[in-house]
Amino acid sequence: MKAGAGVRLVISFLVFACPQCKHFTNAPAGQRHRRCSYCGKIIDITKAVCAVFDTPDAAAAAVREFNARGDNEFQAAVERSRDRVRALMPSTVLGVEHISSKGEAPMHVGKRKMLMEMLEKEARDKPCSLDRISELCREYRLEWFWVEDELAKLADSGLLVFPRPWTVQLVQSSEKKTEEAPKKTDVSHEILAVIREAGGTSSVKEILSHFGAKGVNQTSIEDSLDKLMQSGAIFEPRPGVVSIV
Repeated sequence: MKAGAGVRLVISFLVFACPQCKHFTNAPAGQRHRRCSYCGKIIDITKAVCAVFDTPDAAAAAVREFNARGDNEFQAAVERSRDRVRALMPSTVLGVEHISSKGEAPMHVGKRKMLMEMLEKEARDKPCSLDRISELCREYRLEWFWVEDELAKLADSGLLVFPRPWTVQLVQSSEKKTEEAPKKTDVSHEILAVIREAGGTSSVKEILSHFGAKGVNQTSIEDSLDKLMQSGAIFEPRPGVVSIV
């Protein structure tokens, strides 16, 4: 529906489980990929079993309920929204990853150079959606399943960040990386204190800004957030926001 005068544009949200860690999460309808906030895996939403909700708040509440109560409630929601999910899910773009054999030994050197060229062009100056990266795989002759793994490695090394769970942005190319990696600092306890002071909920952007001003590098902050997420100390009620459990 197009937004006109006096008309509010409603974007439905899909709720689904990460195939790796089995935690439930959500994304706006129309997104084909997002990064799991718990384990870091990039989820192919087109292959996930989804339930649909009309607002981000409803989707966030469902994520909390499904993570707390298990799969039965989720399956019931899936059955209720099966037809709506079919109508909302974008068509799958056929790329190299659909026709290439996963058993082939990847040519890491050449492929990595192509991937870095793509990221330099698409994700250097502003965030680029994972859907866009997936679509470009065909043009750059890259397999999406390999790119997924490489994006995770680049994020772990601090070369790439996920400004939102469905976008990536290059920090610096591998050619420009300094010899000495930035020192990592665990600020998990300090993050919990900041969230408590904010009333139990805070945006990731505010946390990054708070600790960045204190000289803590972004990789350390994100690693500490991931550590808290995986330990169950915090959860993501909606993209870009964390709350204490």
